[in-house]
Amino acid sequence: MYEKLRKNKDDKEQRTSKYYQNLVKMANTLQLTDKIAVVLDLGTTKIRSVAAVIDDNHKVAQIIATEETDSKGIRHGRVDNYLELDGVLKPMFNKLSNRIYNKFKSSIGDSFIGNTVEIKSVYLALGGKGILGKEQKEAYRLNNQFVDVPVVQKIEEDIRKRVENDKEIILDMINQGYNVDDDIKMEAVGCRASNVEGRFCVVTAEKEVKENVEQALSQINIQLAGYSLLPFALADVMLSDADKEVGATLIDLGASSTSIAIYRDNVRRHIRVLPFGSKMITKDIKNVCGLTAENAEKIKKSLGCAYPGGLSENVIVSVAGTDVKIQQVELASIIEARLEELMSYILGEMNKVNALTSSKKIILTGRGARLKKVCDKFTNEFGLDTEIGKIKDVCYEKYSSYFAGLDSVDGNPDKTARKMNEFAACLGVLESCALESCVYVGRKESATKTVKKTEPGEKKRFTRWVSGLFGSMAETVAETTGTIINGTEIK
Repeated sequence: MYEKLRKNKDDKEQRTSKYYQNLVKMANTLQLTDKIAVVLDLGTTKIRSVAAVIDDNHKVAQIIATEETDSKGIRHGRVDNYLELDGVLKPMFNKLSNRIYNKFKSSIGDSFIGNTVEIKSVYLALGGKGILGKEQKEAYRLNNQFVDVPVVQKIEEDIRKRVENDKEIILDMINQGYNVDDDIKMEAVGCRASNVEGRFCVVTAEKEVKENVEQALSQINIQLAGYSLLPFALADVMLSDADKEVGATLIDLGASSTSIAIYRDNVRRHIRVLPFGSKMITKDIKNVCGLTAENAEKIKKSLGCAYPGGLSENVIVSVAGTDVKIQQVELASIIEARLEELMSYILGEMNKVNALTSSKKIILTGRGARLKKVCDKFTNEFGLDTEIGKIKDVCYEKYSSYFAGLDSVDGNPDKTARKMNEFAACLGVLESCALESCVYVGRKESATKTVKKTEPGEKKRFTRWVSGLFGSMAETVAETTGTIINGTEIK
């Protein structure tokens, strides 16, 4: 077993080294004509962004810049105060623009001086409490006729009308299959039938989930180019094709929200974002032990265990800088109690689509997944193999060259993997969206010349004087001097 692990680690180091060597070559391929997409992940504790060159197929060619900052204005994964958010977004995007500028300059040389880089739009990993997948069905009666596109469109339209309301918007409609005369098919068009029933997972959220993001971005002159739902974005870089086919549930144990994405037969079966996360555990430790929130978070991260089974009651945990001492098994019991409550909500969502029987594994990610023995706890409760999520191999090989080259990583394979996990939501958006250019790269626009305005009376007298001298040429002269013609001011 040890030899196998050692070989896997050596293989990863070799791959990372190879991509690290290619990093310099990749940096020299930038040209002024390159299109650049920007993606954004609004986390409760960290906000992250990635800039990548895209090819003619709207897919990523290479990552060229990343930036991250402490989060403000985000609560339960959604925008709570757009002014606070803009206070950290604007400087972060300025730094990202500078990184992109320096990449072009190092690639093209001094000839790039005089150009500018401006982020005009972004793609978003859209999360936040209240995002919910609802199973919806709609039937259509035929007289032993072929199902055509208008029939399918009518089914979708009827479902949309039934679900959409003044408070909620539809973020996505995911095809779950069609019942064509009792025969289940993923596509119904072209089949002969007397009855066809469409089944969809309709993803809804309160309108504010999307509108608040758009408001925050608009205040710094950036548009929302598109989005991928956060749980699905994470799944796209952490679940293999085989996982999605045989059945898997991805659970993101975030700080103030918990996101769930369920797959089976390569279809997204269910999604839910719950309005609580691992911060509740921190709060419990704080209250029981009489600690500050900062110290409670530290003890949770360093010594917290999700499962007290096998722990010794004789091990005493002390908190540096305080006189607090607590048994390790007692600390684990505090964590376990809150985690079990959270798991009961997760179980309810999984039962909606029979995921306990259809899923073969659970993948955990997020801050809460760092707890010791958390996989053991989920396995015991759900009866499913549970593992910590990591970037799947195909994405690791595609993106690791950039992350390995970061100063904080310096080519270290373990640090590379951790850093990529931190940016997993951004990478998922890059993988799942058809990307368009988000960045203006080119010469700065020249300042518009201003013409000194004259008083209205002076304009009228000047127009009459010009008319008397030049007749029909008056309009032309008046236009070039910014005067009034036929009651319309020419500015």
